Amino acid sequence: MRIFLFLLLLFPIFMASAFAADEGGRKILYWHDPMYPKTKFDKPGKSPFMDMDLVPVYDDEVNGGLDAPENAIKIDPVYIQTLGVKTAEVTHYEFGRNIRAFGKIAPSTRLEYAVDVRTRGWVVDLGTDAVGDMVKKGDLLFTYYSPDLMTAQSDFMIGSRIGNAEQRLRLFGMDEKSIAALKKRGRFFEETPFYAPANGTVTMLNVRKGSHVNEGGSIIKLQDFSKLWVNVDVPVRNVQFLTVGTPAKVIVPETGEHYETVIDFIHPVNDPQNRTVMVRLILDNADGALKSDTYVDAVFNADVQSRLAVPAEAVLYGSRGAYIMESLENGYFHPVMVETGITSQGLTEIKSGLSHGQRIVISGQFMLDAESNLKGGMATMGHDHENITETQEPQGHGQH
Repeated sequence: MRIFLFLLLLFPIFMASAFAADEGGRKILYWHDPMYPKTKFDKPGKSPFMDMDLVPVYDDEVNGGLDAPENAIKIDPVYIQTLGVKTAEVTHYEFGRNIRAFGKIAPSTRLEYAVDVRTRGWVVDLGTDAVGDMVKKGDLLFTYYSPDLMTAQSDFMIGSRIGNAEQRLRLFGMDEKSIAALKKRGRFFEETPFYAPANGTVTMLNVRKGSHVNEGGSIIKLQDFSKLWVNVDVPVRNVQFLTVGTPAKVIVPETGEHYETVIDFIHPVNDPQNRTVMVRLILDNADGALKSDTYVDAVFNADVQSRLAVPAEAVLYGSRGAYIMESLENGYFHPVMVETGITSQGLTEIKSGLSHGQRIVISGQFMLDAESNLKGGMATMGHDHENITETQEPQGHGQH
């Protein structure tokens, strides 16, 4: 009778041990409610959360058996196809930082020409009479009556030895074409012609026919718009990655047009108010499509070098940082913590955690991550979304 009572007392212990493995001998790690996978129970029973039985979690589901890598999960090949899982090798790519900034198109001061007079006189006639007129190099701009200029021409024609007569003509503003015409003509001009020094557009016209002009007066300004500047305000923190010659793309938001160029100049002084540095680009504008004072976006491809990288969409982010699903042999997948660097051109730099040649999941990783969480594969990594892993007895277990 005493032996019977002793065995009766031991019966619950034997029954509890029986739950450690199923009929097939598979080892059970714990039980859980699939709707609340982070709460673990050490015995079977009813879920305290839902009206359902707790589900066992097997060792070979979480770790894939004794030979499986730590924290790996095994997915059936058919299920892998259903999840749309795609993999790729980790490799090196040549790319750099995408630095974005705003800019404004401006005329090039190197292609601006001012036509002034150095003596008092009168504008007799105008070859161009409106701002916006297009002129070509050598076109007649205006004729000018000036007694001093006529005297200088007369001295030149009679071979005056008082100073360099031809140089005096240049100092009075006559160009090579006017001087050549004077030599051919053989006598001075009462109305001296002034010609366009380059192709351009009239951007300023200060006179009309018959206007009196004082010594040093500015008559016309021409601007060549075939090349334009783009002045870009780059944040100070990003200027360190830029150098003269760095590739850049200019985008006109209104039209969507984009233009490839390189940095021509980096201003040596920053704007203390806006904490930016002006960076200059040059754009060809032979067709005149680009207009001054247009606001544009600029993108710089800076600090280009070979980097170990993965497609940006392959990186997952949890409470403890970035991680990637590694694809192993025989249908195993393993979450790997990584340290990321820059993200550019659809790639994310990997500073640590992976090496060249490792195979990772680049599509379907979110489903694998969810599966891993359900099976507990992420819990030991610290990627549990609730940051708490509980083990407790199911409520009402004593009733079963």
